[in-house]
This record gives sequence, structure tokens and C-alpha cells, in this order.
Amino acid sequence: MIQNILNFLESLFIYIMVTKKRKKHNLKKIKNIFLILLISFFIVLLLTACFNIWQKRMDAQRELSILNKELNDLTVENDLLNYTLGETYSDEFLERIAREELGMQKPGETVYIIKKEIDEVELLEKEKQSFFERIINWLKSLPE
Repeated sequence: MIQNILNFLESLFIYIMVTKKRKKHNLKKIKNIFLILLISFFIVLLLTACFNIWQKRMDAQRELSILNKELNDLTVENDLLNYTLGETYSDEFLERIAREELGMQKPGETVYIIKKEIDEVELLEKEKQSFFERIINWLKSLPE
């Protein structure tokens, strides 16, 4: 009988020890899983931050290329304006402006003005008319 009790106590002791080891093992698994999840969260967080920085960098590069193109266009325009400004001081330019825009002439010259069939103002007005306005005007011009 004592032997049976001893055997029972021994088996109970073994059972308790195995259960404790299992609990420790389960606790370690839970800790490992938690650690893996925490590290994964920080990795995802870092990747998101890197992607946002990369996206802002690409936007800045696009804007920089647009601004560089605009700078090149303005530089070309500035060079053209400087050339035109230098040209305005020449005698030929001043004479051409005086003749064409101011209607001036040299002494002894006769100026002939050739009138165009359609005045430019009328042409612009016709271009501004819509399709329906053109049809209405055409109908009005028909003999009754």
C-alpha cells in the first residue's frame, strides 16, 4: 500500500512537472509571437514612412523638372527680347515703325494704300459668330 501511495505521489509529481514545463513552453511561445508581431509592426511602419518619403521626393523631382523647363523657356524668351531691344535702336527699325504704324513718309514719296476686300474687323466678327447665327444671317440675306 505504501508502495502504491509512493507510486501515486511520484506520478503526481511527474504530472505537475510536465504541466509546469508546458506552461513555461506556452508562455515562451506567446512571448515569441508577441515579439514577432511587434517587430513586424515596426517594419511595416518603417516601410510606410520610406514609401511616403520616396513619393514626396518623386513629386519634388517632377516639380523641379517643370521649373527647369520653365526657366529654359524664360531664358530663351529673355534672349529674344534682349535681341529685339537691341534691334529697336537701329535706324532701319525706327524707319519701318514710322512708315507702317505712324503713316509717315520721306519727303518726295507718295504712299499708296491698298484696301482689302474684306475688312479684318468684319472677318473677326464672322469668326466669332456661332453656327446658328450664321444660318440666321444667311436666311436674312435671302431675297423674299
